[in-house]
Amino acid sequence: MSPAPPHEGLRNQALRAALTAALAGRTAALDDLLSRLGRGESPRPNLRLAAAFGAELAASPADASAVVRLLAHLGDADAAADQPGVFLPVAAAHGWMALLQSGREPDRAWAALAELAADARTPVRLSALDALTSFAARREGRPADTLVGRALDWLEHEDREIRFGATAVAVEVFGETRALAALADPEAFLDYLSRAIDAVANAPRAAERSDARRRLLMALPRTLGAVVASLGRDDLGAGWLEEECARARHPDVRAALSNTLVRFAARDADPGAVVTQRLRAALEGSAKPDRDPTRRRPGAARGKASRPVR
Repeated sequence: MSPAPPHEGLRNQALRAALTAALAGRTAALDDLLSRLGRGESPRPNLRLAAAFGAELAASPADASAVVRLLAHLGDADAAADQPGVFLPVAAAHGWMALLQSGREPDRAWAALAELAADARTPVRLSALDALTSFAARREGRPADTLVGRALDWLEHEDREIRFGATAVAVEVFGETRALAALADPEAFLDYLSRAIDAVANAPRAAERSDARRRLLMALPRTLGAVVASLGRDDLGAGWLEEECARARHPDVRAALSNTLVRFAARDADPGAVVTQRLRAALEGSAKPDRDPTRRRPGAARGKASRPVR
């Protein structure tokens, strides 16, 4: 997903006045305008408006406590994904990112962004993804590496859905080549990816029903493909992925790696036949051996074919 272009702030005077009132504790007008103008319930939420709202909020002379209180109010909106009010947490994601980039309340902002990235509502996740991608793609101050460091903390979150959901969005951010290109320490990022894969593989069986874990598995193939295509220095990306293929045991992880190889054949990002064959051989080599057919007891498997012939 391409990040929204940078914005200087709100141009709508009614919105600016409503924001001033909301920072003073009167949020009704702002809630109404954001809900009506944000198109949060549509397939394409107005992320330009969300980014402009964030820029306006970051430039506000209001106390940080007032800004945090307003963002918490917007983020707590519980409107369903198909209701206009869902745009309030969409705007909150960009607001927290703008506050973070202004140097205020970084810990609170990162914690809030993790929760919004893990939100079950698609428009909210899209906004968190957009805000984080715009942040990571910047070159000044190593923001991509900062995101990797925070994403490592998210892997330790006590809430399973936030842990996997926030990690899914962080992994998806680096499916963008601009974010990968902004990394000053790609080896640290690859270590993070290995830990994310381990989190999937080592999760308890109950976690296999987690929607957030499924989103993480779905995010992996695109980003793994981008890693091989973009981190080509000294075979860095392909060499790392070959090691992951060689150690993969969990069926879900193996499926994600297999889908990555399928993407190579279907897209222009194919790293070449030699590299693809290396990766395929590593994945095939780590497959669980077939059971010895001579040790199978008749009738132990399912179906008529497993029954002894009479």
